[in-house]
Amino acid sequence: MTFSSGLLLAAASLLCAAQIATAIPHTPNNLARALIKRDQVTFEDCGDDDDKKRKKAGQAWSEAANLASLTMIGKLDDGTEFKTRTRVYPSLILTLATSFKHYFEAADSDTTRKMYSGIQAGSSGDSGNAFQLKFIITCKETIDCKDSLALTDAKPNKDDFIAKIRLCPKFFDENEARTKNLLDSKDLTKNPKRRDNSWCQPGQPFKFFETASHTFLHEMTHLNQLGVEAGLFPDNNGDDGTHGTEDIYQINEPDYDPGSPEKSGRKLKINWVKYNDDNKNKKPELQRIENAESYAAAATEFYFQMHCGWDEIME
Repeated sequence: MTFSSGLLLAAASLLCAAQIATAIPHTPNNLARALIKRDQVTFEDCGDDDDKKRKKAGQAWSEAANLASLTMIGKLDDGTEFKTRTRVYPSLILTLATSFKHYFEAADSDTTRKMYSGIQAGSSGDSGNAFQLKFIITCKETIDCKDSLALTDAKPNKDDFIAKIRLCPKFFDENEARTKNLLDSKDLTKNPKRRDNSWCQPGQPFKFFETASHTFLHEMTHLNQLGVEAGLFPDNNGDDGTHGTEDIYQINEPDYDPGSPEKSGRKLKINWVKYNDDNKNKKPELQRIENAESYAAAATEFYFQMHCGWDEIME
């Protein structure tokens, strides 16, 4: 989940990789949307179509697009959508799910819609979509991986550069709690018995619901293409003009815990509330809409709220 804006990759390394193939992401999860063959997104050093890494990377991408899509079309048991505009003359009322309110404010509604829509539309392979993502999914380990699950080199695409989402060895580690599961690793049986392999076990903390798909969605929001699509401003951490999201826990680690990105996202929202209530409080270093985990955590929460019939998922 770590964002790296300083990985400058030479054109030669993009062209000479041992394994490069057109992405055909697909997931057996019948709740997820199968993505159509794309020419704009390629796999690098992930093996052939039958390789375990290749399959997991493709499914994580597919399910990330599904998580994004459900924020736009899903409804909770009581009919609540992720965010809903209702005309009550003469006012326009915005109703927000708790999964949205944990990380965002009503003013963020348009930007979040554009981000999630960009992830879904840019991944769908629908030739009718004007917006199409172009990036490389690489499984090659580098020294930058260290203890990271994934890294995104998200500078703007150029003739000699294509953005990369790098999935590190920890992403594929079967003992890594945050990415060992995909959405279809457990069923969605509501009110399960204690020993049932269901996502809907009551009383579980947020980390119980983390998946490789969650991490992949987080990384996608770092992409410059999606930042531009969502209307984000270029970051302040360099002169490369990157519009993608950043990570608040990297910018201000003392105040935000890198070990709990979702808690950092909630804390960022709370700190903005405090600052807006009283400008004597410290102004947060990032806007809510500029934090990658806020999008990933909100989408993950809404997915399990919807399928498990819950009002809220706690930290």
